[in-house]
Amino acid sequence: MSNSIAVTIVVILALAPSDNAANLGFTRLLNVSGAVYPLVDGNSFVASVSGKLPKNISQLADPDVASIIYETLENGTTEVTTSALEDDSKSAPKNCSPRSIEEFPEVFTFEERRHGAVVLHAFFGLYCFILTAFVCNDYLLPALDIICARLKISSDVAGATFLATASCFPELFVNVVGTFLTESDLGVGTVMGGAVFNTFATPACGALSAIHAIPLEWRILTRDSIIYVISVVVLVIVMWDGYIVLYEAIILMVLFASYLMILFCGKWFARWYNKLTHLCTGNHNTVFAKTETPKHKEENQSMPDGLYRPYFHGELVAEYRKSLRSNGSRKPMPSANGVEAQKQVEQADEEYTEPDTPFVWPSGNTLAKIWFCFVWPLKLILFVTIPDSRYKRWRNWYLLTFVMCVIWIAISSYLSSWMTTVIGDTIGIPDSVMGITFLAAGGNMPELVSIVILSRQGNGDMAMSNTLGANTLDILLCLGLPWLIKIIKDKEDIKIVSGALRYSVLSIVVCVIAFYSVTALCKYRLNKKVGVICLILYVIFLVFALLFELNVFYRVNLPMC
Repeated sequence: MSNSIAVTIVVILALAPSDNAANLGFTRLLNVSGAVYPLVDGNSFVASVSGKLPKNISQLADPDVASIIYETLENGTTEVTTSALEDDSKSAPKNCSPRSIEEFPEVFTFEERRHGAVVLHAFFGLYCFILTAFVCNDYLLPALDIICARLKISSDVAGATFLATASCFPELFVNVVGTFLTESDLGVGTVMGGAVFNTFATPACGALSAIHAIPLEWRILTRDSIIYVISVVVLVIVMWDGYIVLYEAIILMVLFASYLMILFCGKWFARWYNKLTHLCTGNHNTVFAKTETPKHKEENQSMPDGLYRPYFHGELVAEYRKSLRSNGSRKPMPSANGVEAQKQVEQADEEYTEPDTPFVWPSGNTLAKIWFCFVWPLKLILFVTIPDSRYKRWRNWYLLTFVMCVIWIAISSYLSSWMTTVIGDTIGIPDSVMGITFLAAGGNMPELVSIVILSRQGNGDMAMSNTLGANTLDILLCLGLPWLIKIIKDKEDIKIVSGALRYSVLSIVVCVIAFYSVTALCKYRLNKKVGVICLILYVIFLVFALLFELNVFYRVNLPMC
């Protein structure tokens, strides 16, 4: 026998002539070493192959063959069994759920992770959390303060738009992938999975980390809550029939444009309302404060005074106050306060010092030096890639700073979700549990970091507007825009596979109403009591959600593949 493959086919099934193939149900052909044989739908084609088989047994199969099973018999021949696919079986739903880890690159095998490699994922996940904290604290929030001053907008509008956009960019990226690449409900599930976390857990962390009780402007909180509830209700209506059509995607984008108009034109609506109610302001000297609780709100008028207050010199503070004056959202205070505020501006100018670069060795204790070495790679890469608007020479580059912060937040959130998914898969946590716990926390890490920083500064309105505004943008922008582009591009509707998603979305309305009620009962103050109650409500929701996800009450999720 020559080295070439000598194959003798002994067909177990009786082969009919080609003109009678249709009568026997033959619809596909199998190519075996140049010989073509028909396949019977729903059955297996069995042939005995003598001689040496090709190295790649798949060479024997037609692309439409589902599987190949072969074994060597005692007489030296090899029995080959191939199963044909039905035309619509490729798109048939599986009776199991794909594992979330399949959506991420595989660096280590399961055995390598079980033998210690998972520790690297835990370390890298912690590093990504620290990266997000540095981006928000050192770059994003200072840039937003400049945006407030230059664009003459209030801090709550900046939180509900610019900061919320930066926070929801990871969800936008995920939904683009889910809509255009995997064509799955990945984006909807990600947006909805983190919504409850953002409604209860994020405000709880902000309230518990605040130095003192933070008064909230009830009009701003009511506005953001109502808009968010409307967005959720519209999303439920849009998804109810399981399909997203063109006009429904357009409705979401129209609501997004209306949302921006309400935020940026709010001062004009307020002035119109004041004229109707004859609430005219007097002509006093020119430092502005909130109408309610001026003692506590006064800190907001001199720019947020948290971790990076020394990085703002008097010129920017004065510019910020001037923008608030022209914004018309503040009431004038007596001239004595104006003189004192001017002294604060001059003092801030004298105290202004630029932040240290990553190349300055700390002068603190040993622990501070260890921390400096630990985070030095992060600080260096951020220092090189993001213009630091805390430096006077980079002050006018704040828009580029904002864009680069958005990019870094998206990268950090993706890496955090990747590391968290790998850790959960390694220790055996079901994906359904991971989705509403650790992945929800990882996806909302920008909001979590931002609200902690802003709460410690006493800027409650910006913190809550960011939290609720990010959820609203998740629905209107992160879902609506990719859906609209996809429908226009493919000229066909988008199918929502999971029927349970609309009920999950509807439950968010209950959570928002519960949060607003708790805040109202506490007289619109973000304090420890609100934090504890929100944390308890989140734990209660989490317990019931886990029971449903684990199919305790009835079957909701398919078993893992």
